[in-house]
Parts: sequence; C-alpha cells; structure tokens
Amino acid sequence: MWNFKNMSIGFLVLLLIFNVLNFFVCPCTNKLIFIFCCNTYLFYFTLVIFFIILPVVLSFFPCLEFHHKPVLCRGDIKNKEVVLTFDDGPDPEKTPIILDILDKYRVKATFFIIGKKIKGNENLVRQIIQKGHEIGNHSYEHSKLWDFHLSGTLRKDIQKTQDIIFDVTGMRIRYFRPPYGVINPMVHNALKGMDYHVIAWSKRSFDTILRSKNKILRRMTGNLKPGDIMLFHDTSKITLVLLEQIIVAIQKENYKIVSLDKLINTHQYD
Repeated sequence: MWNFKNMSIGFLVLLLIFNVLNFFVCPCTNKLIFIFCCNTYLFYFTLVIFFIILPVVLSFFPCLEFHHKPVLCRGDIKNKEVVLTFDDGPDPEKTPIILDILDKYRVKATFFIIGKKIKGNENLVRQIIQKGHEIGNHSYEHSKLWDFHLSGTLRKDIQKTQDIIFDVTGMRIRYFRPPYGVINPMVHNALKGMDYHVIAWSKRSFDTILRSKNKILRRMTGNLKPGDIMLFHDTSKITLVLLEQIIVAIQKENYKIVSLDKLINTHQYD
C-alpha cells in the first residue's frame, strides 16, 4: 500500500543505497549514476524535493488514503443509491431553503457544519436533526490555514465543535469532513483515537467556484454511479437555484437519494 509511512521508508532506503553506491562504486561509467556520483548534492536535493512535494500534493486527494485510512468516498455500490452532503453551514438564510427543498422531495441529506457558525443558529441545527437529516463535524474555525496547524491544535478544534454539537443536540456525532478535504500528517495525527468516520466525496459540485449552472448540472447529474457521495455547500446561492433540478434529474435516472448512514451501513450518533 502506497502511503506516507511506506514512502518515508522508501526515502531512507534510497538514501542508504545511494550512500553505499557512492562510497563503493562511484565514479562509474553508467551515465545516469555518474551524474549523481559527481553531483551528490543534486541527488540529495532531488530526493528531498520529491519527499516534500509529493505528500503535499497528495494531501488534496483524500480518497487515495495516502495520509489517512480509511476515508469514505463512496458507499454501497450494489444499489442505485446516492447521498447529498452540504458543507460550511449552518447558514441562517440559505440552509432553511435547502431544508424546504429536501422536504418537498422527501430526501434526506448530511450537513457538515462549522462549529463557530452554530452560535445563534442552535435552533437551525436542531431543526436539521428533527427533519431526519444528519450532521457532521467540519471543524470549528475552517480557516484557510486550518491544516497547517499542529496536530494538538487541530484536535482541540475538532473536539470543540464536537462539544458544541453535543451541548445543542445531546448527540455525539461520528462523521468528520476536513476543511477543503485536505488530509496531511497533522490532520491524521489529530484524528487518532477520535473514532470518526472520515467522509470525503466522489462527486464535487464546485458550487463555490463555478458560475455556470449547466456545468454544475452536468457534473452532478452526468455519469452517476451507485454509491456516489455528492458535495454541495448550503452557503452557495447557485446551489439553491439548482438543487431541485439536480434532485429531479437524479430520480429520473431511477436513483434513490438516501441518508449517509444507510449508504455506508453505519451509525452516525452515539
């Protein structure tokens, strides 16, 4: 399994092999090895840059499970079922509209909420649960530099949201989605022992970036696959406009929109 731990071991092995070759074999006639033999700093520089850049890039692809395992990106593929998830709420203006649309089509969804947004919106959080939807932890701050903090700071951030949700709902939730979906070694270490199901996605709407309704519709309703976990934001105006069309299009393809706990066959609350 290709992951951060194995890559670190590989890094040390390559370093050892090169040092042995450099001591016993160099200089040699092999052109590739000769380049490194005569430029040992070039080898060290290349290896270190590779070791730094690759883990950073792979932090943005949680489904590869390079830094953390398991990460749930897709559910049960036996049935034509998909899940709608919404990040970055609760939003006092837009989230109630989302809830009304979901009610209209008798659809359940999962809302990954930000801890600092709960204050003043406690009734809205309770309403989400009362309507049969699920909530997940999406960090407390959700700052742009959230994943650059040390593991201890991240753990406190996650736990703070967990505690606030428990105070408001009386439930201990087990779903966590990291801000921006980024998982690096700090996030991985922060999650150790916290008993969370880490949830990513298989279809991303980019509804906070794209301005073309048609592009979003095509992204989210084209090439549907059983078990798809769809990512939206209940802070996005364009999602409010498109959500009904997306639900109708999904249902026309004979797909059921189900709750996340049903799709991944687990329990959300303790």
